[in-house]
Amino acid sequence: MHNKPFKILSIDGGGIKGLYSASILARLEEKAGVKSGDCFDMICGTSTGGLIALGLANEMSANDLVELYLKNGKGIFPTAENRQLRWIQRKIIQVATQTFFWGKFGNKNLKKILESTFGETTLGQLQNLVLIPSFNLTSGMPRTFKFPHKEGDFFMDKNIKLVDAALATSAAPTYFPIHSIDDTLFIDGGVWANNPSLCGLLEAIKYFVGEGKEYSHVEILSIASISQSSGWTSGVRKKRSFIGWREKLIQTSMDGQAFFTHFFLDTAIHHFDTKSRYVRIESPKLSSDQMKVLAMDRADLNVLTTLKSLGNQDGYTASNNAKVMQFFKTKKTYLTQ
Repeated sequence: MHNKPFKILSIDGGGIKGLYSASILARLEEKAGVKSGDCFDMICGTSTGGLIALGLANEMSANDLVELYLKNGKGIFPTAENRQLRWIQRKIIQVATQTFFWGKFGNKNLKKILESTFGETTLGQLQNLVLIPSFNLTSGMPRTFKFPHKEGDFFMDKNIKLVDAALATSAAPTYFPIHSIDDTLFIDGGVWANNPSLCGLLEAIKYFVGEGKEYSHVEILSIASISQSSGWTSGVRKKRSFIGWREKLIQTSMDGQAFFTHFFLDTAIHHFDTKSRYVRIESPKLSSDQMKVLAMDRADLNVLTTLKSLGNQDGYTASNNAKVMQFFKTKKTYLTQ
């Protein structure tokens, strides 16, 4: 108890840009010679970060997840390779379906990929504690899917399939359909917790860390998604319909929440306990050319290779950061099974 850290890995949401986050983790695992799931007591993830978190807690390596994105990215986010066809697809067809009909994408391909990856595995069978934010439309309240740990006397999520938790946390409004689990409706956790680090901290101090509990302090490694500058020029049109806002409507709230969570934890973590620490691998600086093509729902070959390259580069850089690699030097101590 005097010096026993509760280690948390947190992964932001960001659609296909989860390939960047998975590539970072693959390089860290390569340097450390261990899988992330062997090193962290709890893994938190939102939206695409939730898919990664569930995979890692199900004993997949980060490189397995990189290959999953590379192989299936275009199946999840259909994107033409031809520039002219892609413009028609994204600027006319998808804008029309997102604005007037059933949303930008269906989730049949995503569900099929998840079923092939996770099968019938449930949250209660995972090898790590997990915390996966979603939003319950039926109750109008945030919802987190968790491993049913004994400290909280939880049982509700024990038999929820990983497929359902992944679909619930990634059902971004107007992008993917609302997901239903036992007649309860869920959407993307990014609407309130795109950076789930604070969710992990609160879960830790409520159930696992502190006086009379097993762990002495919290250590959090947070992996950002790639974010583009969301600043607007002063002279833009101020009266806007939904079409005028389009993806910026959800992107601004996701970016704002992620920024605030990072600022809060970076400022306040030492006030919880002087031994506690928070380390974040932040989004890379993008060139103007990169900003033109990197979107959460574009998955042509150019985008996929760029995301992997950026993740590899930032992963190699992070692997030379002692503060980051410290998380991989010791094994997890909380055992779920």
